[in-house]
Amino acid sequence: MRNNAREVSCYLSIEEAAHFREAASANKISLSRYLRHCLLDYERLSTNGNREPNGFALVEMEQRLARSIEVQSGRVNSLYHELHVLLAMLDRLAFVSLVHLPEIPAKLRESALTAGTRLYNNWRHAVMELTETDSPTAQQTEERADRRHDQQENGDGIDSDSIHAAG
Repeated sequence: MRNNAREVSCYLSIEEAAHFREAASANKISLSRYLRHCLLDYERLSTNGNREPNGFALVEMEQRLARSIEVQSGRVNSLYHELHVLLAMLDRLAFVSLVHLPEIPAKLRESALTAGTRLYNNWRHAVMELTETDSPTAQQTEERADRRHDQQENGDGIDSDSIHAAG
């Protein structure tokens, strides 16, 4: 024991004491030294550079963070629900469209594919213009869509018989 050191006692639950012992052991230091470092770090963080101790600063910060996380979680859940509804609507639209569209005769499939591809590109570019942002994510999404479309046109993806396969 150091000459200028003073002993301080506190009461911990069995689980808390075991947790601190394991943490001290993992850091290869004594339990006493580990607890001292924890207390000094806590004091340093809670005083924010001031000499006046503010013992409950971290508790208050944790409560604010918890409230913020709760609010953001609610927003994310709301967006997830809206996305789920939109995907269900899109699924129904595709199904109803396919049910009501007549099958294309074999001799008209090539021209139908050409016209459909042109209409699809026009639609995709209109959507990109409506949702255009300067973010890298939007640019990456557009580049991926362009590559996917190029693969389809070059025969690397969906071939001209895709209309028959979808029907």
